[in-house]
Amino acid sequence: MIGLVLSLLVTQTPLQTYSDAFIQQSRRTDPQMSYTVTVRSADRSAYFVELRITNPPSPARLVIPNWAPGAYRLMDSGQNIAAFTASTTTGDTVPVTRDSDISWVVDTRGAASIVVRYSAGLRDPVPWRRPNNRWFLRATSGMIDGPRTYMYLDGWKLAPAHVTFRLPAGWRIATGLVATTDSTTYWAPSYDVLIDSPVLVGHFLDYRFSAGGRPHRAVVDLGGVRPHAAREFVDMVRRVSETAIGIFGSAPYKDYTYIFVAGRGGGLEHLNSTTIGVTEDVLARRPSGAESVSAHEFFHTWNVKRIRPVELGPFDYEHPVRTLNLWLSEGVTDYYTEVILARSGLNSVADFTRRMGDAIANHRGNAARLVVSPERSSWTTWDSPEVNNSYTISYYLQGQLLGFLLDLAIRDSTDNAKSLDDVMRYLFDHYAGERGFTSDELRAAIRTAAGPDFQDFWRRYVSGTTEIPWDDFVKTAGWSVRFVEQSAVDARISSITPAVQGGRWRAVAIPGSAAAAAGLVTGDELVRINGRDIVDGSDVSAVVRGVAAGRPVTIQVVRGGQPVTIRFTAGSYGQMRAVLADLPEVTDRMRRIRASLVTGH
Repeated sequence: MIGLVLSLLVTQTPLQTYSDAFIQQSRRTDPQMSYTVTVRSADRSAYFVELRITNPPSPARLVIPNWAPGAYRLMDSGQNIAAFTASTTTGDTVPVTRDSDISWVVDTRGAASIVVRYSAGLRDPVPWRRPNNRWFLRATSGMIDGPRTYMYLDGWKLAPAHVTFRLPAGWRIATGLVATTDSTTYWAPSYDVLIDSPVLVGHFLDYRFSAGGRPHRAVVDLGGVRPHAAREFVDMVRRVSETAIGIFGSAPYKDYTYIFVAGRGGGLEHLNSTTIGVTEDVLARRPSGAESVSAHEFFHTWNVKRIRPVELGPFDYEHPVRTLNLWLSEGVTDYYTEVILARSGLNSVADFTRRMGDAIANHRGNAARLVVSPERSSWTTWDSPEVNNSYTISYYLQGQLLGFLLDLAIRDSTDNAKSLDDVMRYLFDHYAGERGFTSDELRAAIRTAAGPDFQDFWRRYVSGTTEIPWDDFVKTAGWSVRFVEQSAVDARISSITPAVQGGRWRAVAIPGSAAAAAGLVTGDELVRINGRDIVDGSDVSAVVRGVAAGRPVTIQVVRGGQPVTIRFTAGSYGQMRAVLADLPEVTDRMRRIRASLVTGH
């Protein structure tokens, strides 16, 4: 069975024997799992789940994951489970003991098969009905989030499973799971694959296209709104797909499904699919607004879903899993987002230059850059900002810039013969299978694939917090970094994700800001700003953008379980800007490196 799972996940590893292609690698006496997920026409309060287990162990411990790969925070998922029961297939109830917040132990009493039933859904009906890229259910559609919907049989996560969907009349299904001859039933080779395959159910638009010789599908839940730019939308996702596949030379899946929802959430990567939540206006009229998140999530098909730190798989779904290398898995993916958009022609070279300059400015303007290293920000993503003395900096931003620097340094030392592309392909060839990479192996991979030894670079900029000498790196492509300050409105309030999935977004009190001076504390749970309810970080950004200098700002937060109100008047501050400017003399070599950076040639 392990061989089967790996052959499905890692297409560059050939089958070991003739029979691997058609014999399921499991024993007749192993537990067999079959799920049924029902959406009731008259009750949209939850998904109703039935799990049938043949040959169950006794006792049988069932667990609902407490976190989801790609979303590095706890979910308190046990609170979403209700009406848990277990019985034999003849209807006889068997004893159940809840041994933790997220697990139940069933005394099977020697039964050959058992049936477990429960409901899964958010207790608060308002966020439960709100469309997003993770988990919701409303009158016309729903998203089934695997980690919060399917329990696993402890000790048997590598067992295959079928899942059947019982849906209202007229509802359709979109998922990366393997289809069967029954249009309502799908198959997964393991529990890990099952929960890494989200399912959109209901009414949605469906677009098909080919990229890299593979079939692709983009499904769009617009909630009944008519699309006005379908051709441009499909062209965007096709160009993103083709460009990313071109970096690696082939696609590591048999087909791929983009799932878009007009709603909240951003994006989350999966093995052969992604779920993306952006506004209705973007999906219906301005598909360019979904370019970045589409490129980021699709590049994850290689980077993190296959190329991964050794800690990220096989997964422990009950406890936080820490790694030093999220800066590579997430941040370098952000760098390749910019590369993909430029190489696909969706963005210009000028766009690439401007956006990298903006990233450099964001980094230079954050005092945490000199306190929290990329490895440290990766390791402490599960923790309160207090562990870093309330300094916060994103490993997405740090890794994006490290990817840029590594790419430039490799091209410089090899006269543009090698690049970060070569490193990513090497990592895919060597660390996309049964085992991921360690930090030492990552450094060795760069040296093997591209030549330079980055030991000192690592000590200074990956493990350390040395100020980055930008010009030393960007001059390779004929640039220098020009930092300038310009006056901007100081209503600065930043935010970070909730400590627990479904909780309140937390404030980041930027040192020196008017909000911090008024008493905002990093980690405060945001309730409202100027009367606007804070659902996620986009609400914070929207409010801050709309504040004029001299206008009052009122922030309502929860701190230590108690409501607190902070008031201040928006002032002004010197906002850091960075421009990648041409050197006075740009040599032919510099032009070659710059052109290759953004074209791949």
